[in-house]
Amino acid sequence: HIELVADRSTIKADGRDLSFITVKVVDKSGNLCPDAQHLVRYSVKGEGRYRAGANGDPTSLELFHKPQMKLFNGMMTAIVESSEQPGTITLTASAKGLKPATITIRTE
Repeated sequence: HIELVADRSTIKADGRDLSFITVKVVDKSGNLCPDAQHLVRYSVKGEGRYRAGANGDPTSLELFHKPQMKLFNGMMTAIVESSEQPGTITLTASAKGLKPATITIRTE
């Protein structure tokens, strides 16, 4: 399944603050699956937007600003940006054959 872990659970509602979310594919015991190369698609609801993604693969030609990217060694980072309105940002990550994951970031 997909696991999401944010660097911060609250960011500023200034239209510029970012939260970096580590995206991992893990097995039922929570161990990283380093062979996972799934295409992960992102959707965002609330007071923010998907800003970029990075998978660390030096050979990847994928566009970083599109809300989708393949994992590299079972991981990648997704970045969301706040709007200027306080509230919440909900990021959902999904991939074919994997249980999706959702994380919520507060904006103040």
